[in-house]
Amino acid sequence: MKALFRVLILTISMVACAQDVEPMPVELDPLALDVVEASGVLDTPRPLDEEEEAAEEVEPEKPLDVPRDQTRVAVLGYHNFSKTAPVTQMLIRTSEFREQMEYIRRNKLTVISMQEFLEWRLGNRTLPARCVLITLDDGWKSVYTEAFPILKEYGYPFTLFLYTNFLSGRGDSLTPAQVREMQAHGATVGSHSVSHLYPSSWKKREKLGADAYAELVDTEVGESRKKLSELFGTVNTYCYPGGYHTPAMVERLASHGYVAAFTVIPGKVTVSEAALEIPRYMIFGNNSSVFRAAMDFRVAQLGTVVSTGASPGTLPTSTPPPPFLVSPKPEETVAPDFPAITAYMSGVAGVDFSTVQMKVSGFGRVPAKVDKATHAVQWVLPCRIYMPNLSVHVTWKSTEGTSHKAEWSFSIDPNAPIKTVNTTP
Repeated sequence: MKALFRVLILTISMVACAQDVEPMPVELDPLALDVVEASGVLDTPRPLDEEEEAAEEVEPEKPLDVPRDQTRVAVLGYHNFSKTAPVTQMLIRTSEFREQMEYIRRNKLTVISMQEFLEWRLGNRTLPARCVLITLDDGWKSVYTEAFPILKEYGYPFTLFLYTNFLSGRGDSLTPAQVREMQAHGATVGSHSVSHLYPSSWKKREKLGADAYAELVDTEVGESRKKLSELFGTVNTYCYPGGYHTPAMVERLASHGYVAAFTVIPGKVTVSEAALEIPRYMIFGNNSSVFRAAMDFRVAQLGTVVSTGASPGTLPTSTPPPPFLVSPKPEETVAPDFPAITAYMSGVAGVDFSTVQMKVSGFGRVPAKVDKATHAVQWVLPCRIYMPNLSVHVTWKSTEGTSHKAEWSFSIDPNAPIKTVNTTP
């Protein structure tokens, strides 16, 4: 547009010279060009020449591949979607899902297919430094009606982890035809078992002996792969229902043709994690902190590489105990359904409670609530936790502006008796 304005000025000067008329002096002020352009005076549509048209169609530069050991992948796990139904752990608002997909695009993260992920893991390809793998569990119909149109719009590949007893088309479940349509637009199919058994069912079978347990594993893991492969082509990835898995279960997966299996333990994937225990961020509809943690690719992020140098979820033995009572206690071992993490800060003088923050390994900053009456800071767990260790980091400032920090860690026994009712699909 500015070039056109200059052409007009030059044309006027040439006409004036041809008529032996001295042209009026024109001072080309760059700011004036912007004003004229903004006014719309020169904003007359005209055809683009071939060179300009080609320039308009140039796509944004894609991130370059890096050596395999420099790539980290955030695997995202979703379940159900709705535009209007109340959000829950497993049901996310459709508009929020769109916002998350837009965040990925805007921040130039590379969304990869399951095939690309497996090739990278096996050493057959390289990827950019920051990648995202999108997975959707169970086989809810809303995946087709709500999530699929958005994923197709953005051109993002994704993986459907289906359990075969739910693949009927009845009620809120997908039909095989809908799955095939999604396959034609970037979907990969993985197994989520036959009947999505809860941990209690596995534990009951385990008590009957190793042979009985292996028989159930072969049915849930083997038969689901067989049926899904017949319907949709070769299936070679698995997703543990509820994240629950045991050494005996893991040992038998490879014999059924699986090359990768996914947990619900959050964390970035590198080339070094066990192939049948791959971390995954479960994205909850009522808690956006997990998505934020998944999108944090800083090397020293909480829950992946702890800043103290300890292993994920643990702290060095030299870490001082917190200056207040906490629950679970430091070094305590709890069951996966422990209800909350609490810091009882009533005995700490001069706390500015508006500055209190709680971070938990694998989750990042969590939405902890402060009870103004008791001065207890508490985060209610959104789901059962099967990570072997968790570290908690509470920070605050005093009323005088001084910064303080307290840290502790505790363990989780995945085989401890469960007292609460599991509502996870």
